[in-house]
Amino acid sequence: MADDKIKTVIKCQNIAPIENLSKEIKSSSLKIGVFANNGSGKTFISRLFRLTETQEELELDEEGKSPTDKLLTLGETSGSFSLNITDKDGNVKDDFSISLTKGQIPTIPRTNYLYHTFNQDYVEQNIRALSYEKDSEIEGFILGKVNIDLKDDEDELAKVEKEGKELAEQVETEINAYVKENISNIQNIKRLTEYSLLTPSSIFQGVDNKRFGVSKSFHKLIEDYNKIKSVPENLDDIKPVNRVNIDFNLLKEIEENSEKEYSLSSLAEDFKRKIKSKQIFVETGMQLLQASESTACPFCEQQLEAKAIHLIDDYTRYLTDTEAKTIKLFKEYSEVLENHITNLKTVENVNSKRVNLFNEYKTKYIPSSAGVELGKLNIDPLEKAIQSIIDKIDTKLKDISQSVIIELTLLENIEKQQALVNKTIDSNNQKIEIINSKKNRLGEENKATRKEICKCTYNDLIDQHKTNIQSVLTLRKQWKTLNDEIKKKKEQQRVSKRAKVASTIKSVLNYFFSDKYTLDEESFRLIFYQNTLEKNQAKDVLSEGEKNIVAFAYFIGDTHLKVKSEEDYEKLFFIIDDPISSMDFSHVYTLCGVIRDIAKIIDKLKRERIFIFTHNNDFMRVLSSNNIVDKKLLLKKGELKDFNNNLTVPYINHLVDVYCIARKGDIANHTTANSIRHIIETLTKFQNIDISKDGVAQYIRKNIPNETKSYTLINDLSHGGWRSEQSPINDEDYLEVCETIIQHIEKDFKGQIEYCKKLVDK
Repeated sequence: MADDKIKTVIKCQNIAPIENLSKEIKSSSLKIGVFANNGSGKTFISRLFRLTETQEELELDEEGKSPTDKLLTLGETSGSFSLNITDKDGNVKDDFSISLTKGQIPTIPRTNYLYHTFNQDYVEQNIRALSYEKDSEIEGFILGKVNIDLKDDEDELAKVEKEGKELAEQVETEINAYVKENISNIQNIKRLTEYSLLTPSSIFQGVDNKRFGVSKSFHKLIEDYNKIKSVPENLDDIKPVNRVNIDFNLLKEIEENSEKEYSLSSLAEDFKRKIKSKQIFVETGMQLLQASESTACPFCEQQLEAKAIHLIDDYTRYLTDTEAKTIKLFKEYSEVLENHITNLKTVENVNSKRVNLFNEYKTKYIPSSAGVELGKLNIDPLEKAIQSIIDKIDTKLKDISQSVIIELTLLENIEKQQALVNKTIDSNNQKIEIINSKKNRLGEENKATRKEICKCTYNDLIDQHKTNIQSVLTLRKQWKTLNDEIKKKKEQQRVSKRAKVASTIKSVLNYFFSDKYTLDEESFRLIFYQNTLEKNQAKDVLSEGEKNIVAFAYFIGDTHLKVKSEEDYEKLFFIIDDPISSMDFSHVYTLCGVIRDIAKIIDKLKRERIFIFTHNNDFMRVLSSNNIVDKKLLLKKGELKDFNNNLTVPYINHLVDVYCIARKGDIANHTTANSIRHIIETLTKFQNIDISKDGVAQYIRKNIPNETKSYTLINDLSHGGWRSEQSPINDEDYLEVCETIIQHIEKDFKGQIEYCKKLVDK
């Protein structure tokens, strides 16, 4: 429903001293003044408006702090600011909000109005940093309105923009929904650089680029990710397989000894057959007998008779004979080779177990090793070659006097087969080492899989939305072409920004200084009484008050930098925070005049929108009493309230109190003496300027009848009230004094008494 007032809703949450502000302001225009004492938060509000003007990317400092952290209430980690403006017809003219989080860069909202903020931050960064000289590096033009009809062109531009925007929003919504549902919930995936690929802007930019190479589909990669997540803690490493190590020196020795022809013992063959079958037993018994130096059998402990002793001598003779030693040697050879064959079978069995465990690990936990296979061992050729040597030894044992040839090719084959078996073992061990390393670095495996998921999703989203994205890009090109054509037509009339800035600054300086200070339009340096100041000289020539005037003039000039075309002037909204620091009061009046005439100074400005913040009572009084602002507010203790105009004119308040005692029968109180003193001092200052005590006394003598006691009482009260040696002033005395003062003012300033009567009677 339409209203006859503009409605402005401003909200602040945890912004420095303002913990929770929510105010709906109804006003006839957007010319609003806010009075606030120092520390009430007005500067923080101006900083939030200025934040909307940010052109450059904000960055965290080296300690990870955000430049907006200083705007937050102490002890709080987040805050917010919002503004909504609705015109008299119910149309929303601007609606934006800013969310602040400690240690994070905020998202700067787009605003309908172009806010232009003057505060100490503006002065520090744009004026004081340049030693109160104006930056002359100003480029560009303000596009003017042309006489040719561009309605058809602009309608077509709007149509293309609307179609492209709606289609782009649809694609963006679908992309964001897919990512949120399928990707965002994957743990820690947002930390990856590749996750940034999944923004709509990246998808749009990549539609014509080469896709990422990925080895698996999205669903397979998700399966891999789940496998990696399921790895048990402290999962054991897969142990390596031991290499085969045959003693080739021994084989060479066997080959050489087999070829030799050994002599046979002279003992009977029957005896030798018996002893060969139990040679180990005999050798053991002989060793025990020799060790005991006894004539008893070491096994049955019976005394050895002559026949037994003779047999033992034969045993001894045989065992020390070459034949027995040779047979023993070759049996040991055979035993060693049998052990080699046993070890080969053990290695083959261990390798088979490693293959099975490796396959289990890669299938369940390490998907990146899925394509890796361990080799099986082929020990048969090696086993057969070794068995061939054993067979040669058996032949030798049957008759050691015969030469048995072990071919060199057989030994070479054994060496070759061992190398082949060990090659497989070494390859397997290397693969085992890799999968163990992956297992022990599952974080990297997890990260690599998440990266693949992002890349695969990027590819899939481009393929899925390619047609619509290309349509959007085509519409954007079409829009750019149309927009460029419109710009070319509009550029038939354009104004230099540099010239407008200089002209405006000169105009504002003239308000304050006449011909004392102006601006050189070429060098952009100040001219002091027709002398152009040298570089860095301005800061030494200007007084503190003049510096603030110059800063404000530069600020008004910079207004033109906010606009690109004449239409943008209709969007300007000035935010001004206490511009009168160190100014003489006469300059305060001048500054108010500049604000009042701002639509004349900036000639394309048709409607003023101004938020003025101040803690200066007199400045607020001038703004209010001269209708420079339509709506007056008070910021106090985190709240915005309507501002009482009388607070800016204490003289009127005191005069009303005295009038009520004199004419309305009110009883004097402890503040009445102060009211009388303030009225007399104000009248004195108004008429004589000098406000010394002598000046006050002189005013009383001149204007108050001397024949009454009123003179004495007024003089006494205007100097601090009655003294202890005097009798107290009673109500009648106060009544007489107040009536005398009212009569005096009524005589010379009748309108003031009529105003008091009007205030009291309404």
